[in-house]
Amino acid sequence: MRKRIECDDFLKNHVLTNLKMNGKKTRGLYFVNTLNLEANCYEKHVYVFELEGLKTRHLILSIEPDDFEFFGDKVIFKVWKEEHTELYHYDFHTKEIHPYAKIPYKVEKFSICGENIYFTVTVKKNSSENYIHSGEKLPFYEEGVGFSAQSRTSLLKFNNKDSQISILTDSNIHIDDIVFDFENNRIVFTAFEGGNIKSIASNVYTFDLTCESIRRWTNGTYRISYVDVLSSQELIFSGVDLRNKSRNDNGQLYFINTSTGCCKPLGRPLHKSNEMPGVVSDSRFSISRPVMTQKEHFYFLTVDRYGVTLNKIGRKGNLTSFKTGLTTIDSYGILKEGMVLIGLKGLGLHEIYYFKDDKLSQVTAYNDWLLKERHLSVPEYMKVYNYGIDIDGWVIPPLGIKPGKKYPGVLMIHGGPKLIYSHVYHHDMQLLSANGYYVFYANPKGSDGRGDDFSNIRGSYGTRAYKELMTFTDEVISKYPQIDKDALGVTGPSYGGYMTNYIITRTDRFKGAVPESGISNLITAFTSSDIGYKYIFEYMGNKNTPWNNSEVYIEQSPIMKANNVKTPTLFIHGKEDYRCNYTESLNMYSALKYHGVDTKLCVFEKENHNLNVRGRPKSKKIRHEEMLNWFNRYLKKEKI
Repeated sequence: MRKRIECDDFLKNHVLTNLKMNGKKTRGLYFVNTLNLEANCYEKHVYVFELEGLKTRHLILSIEPDDFEFFGDKVIFKVWKEEHTELYHYDFHTKEIHPYAKIPYKVEKFSICGENIYFTVTVKKNSSENYIHSGEKLPFYEEGVGFSAQSRTSLLKFNNKDSQISILTDSNIHIDDIVFDFENNRIVFTAFEGGNIKSIASNVYTFDLTCESIRRWTNGTYRISYVDVLSSQELIFSGVDLRNKSRNDNGQLYFINTSTGCCKPLGRPLHKSNEMPGVVSDSRFSISRPVMTQKEHFYFLTVDRYGVTLNKIGRKGNLTSFKTGLTTIDSYGILKEGMVLIGLKGLGLHEIYYFKDDKLSQVTAYNDWLLKERHLSVPEYMKVYNYGIDIDGWVIPPLGIKPGKKYPGVLMIHGGPKLIYSHVYHHDMQLLSANGYYVFYANPKGSDGRGDDFSNIRGSYGTRAYKELMTFTDEVISKYPQIDKDALGVTGPSYGGYMTNYIITRTDRFKGAVPESGISNLITAFTSSDIGYKYIFEYMGNKNTPWNNSEVYIEQSPIMKANNVKTPTLFIHGKEDYRCNYTESLNMYSALKYHGVDTKLCVFEKENHNLNVRGRPKSKKIRHEEMLNWFNRYLKKEKI
């Protein structure tokens, strides 16, 4: 018998990541990530995908790998230890695993060519006292990295025969993306060059394995996301030309001819972004590289209006898009015939799918429990017009609606702002619906999937979204008369946290608010966020700084109007959030307390900006409970 979603159901989620195929495209490996509440961690389980019969099986190993790479049909597993990395070779025929190499670094990306192992590693130069962080570069702290003012990512070579290590790039280069192209005797990578402030632009380089020399192919005018190899004389990269576009605009594909040195656009201009993550859901995460090349075709993902599309482009610019039927594609492998995909479909959670001849077949059933054992509320699409632009939105009704009864409603706002909501499963939303709430959400201007003009809210970081979200809220209340307009809540993470802060300083129509990992002061965010000096600067119009026009920063900073707030507010933040520092919530919390507003602050130790998605199981459980209790207390008037 099916029952409603419960708070702890997120613990049953199997998150699939990191699908990679062997050289013959007959077998793949991937991770199944599960949550262990007692140990308060995520556990990675290695699974095998066999093309023959479309079968999967659990690969039982004596090690717990962090990553792996195929070399032809062989696989090497990587295991991080405290001070070194261990590599293991696994034989699919004998089912035996043997040590392959031990490298005295925390290896990131790696590949093997003969006796040599080429790899990247981030080296941090720190004070002789490990409790002191001192540096001279910006950013000082970086999201997901920690202390970064004295760090760089370098390319190294380890000889597995004599254990000799060589550093192949100098301290002026900080590697970002990398492709090991041993077929053409080179390594291709993108990197930021030195300077006291990490630049927006990076460059494409090649490292020649024969003469061990580096050549740069671009001129420092592109914000580059990915690079790959089309042929022995052709490279491809995705980037934004900063000479005529802004940092946050959609990237285009560029073609580099290594014989002539010519760099030019490939194919027609793209009107959709080709960077991830795209679709917002608290029930998925992806660590898979979203681009690859196969047979002189470049495969990449684009964020469309309602989901993600897989595309391929040839060396002549001919573009093909695949209508897979999935809303998200979080990992994929290209086969000789068809492709294998990991993603979200409808309200289902992660599964593996096989796509061939425009037909999609589900291969696995890791998360079938959700649709078989739980009642879910289906998002109902609605379109709202504002300023002559149509805005996409959805409403999730509470389960078991009784005629004539009023129900509280919660407006949810996504992060980014250049991301999108869609109709996929979102645990927060379904949990609120199961507990008697209407949940409504939209993609206001600034969201992704509809071109540069739609995502451009520079100079109106909060004002434009505020007006559109309030119009959307009015339309939702009008269309759904069972929503109690006097029992509305608002919440959202990151940019959604900022907008929640912004909204409660402009209106008291919401009776409960939960801003999460958000900004409250654009001036302090400019200097404390790891990307503040470029992100905030851009959204303030690419010309205003706190020092040449502090007025616009003050006007857009919720904390400057904290004296207007009447809404009871719960702040949620990770202590190690370097994207939006936890002090942003601390300051807003203190301001509301000072002005007599009911407020509470939950700061989670050892959690970063992705608390709502990749937070440790105990943190996520407490977070869900705190949010639900807050809305129950102030929207339902329950005694907690």
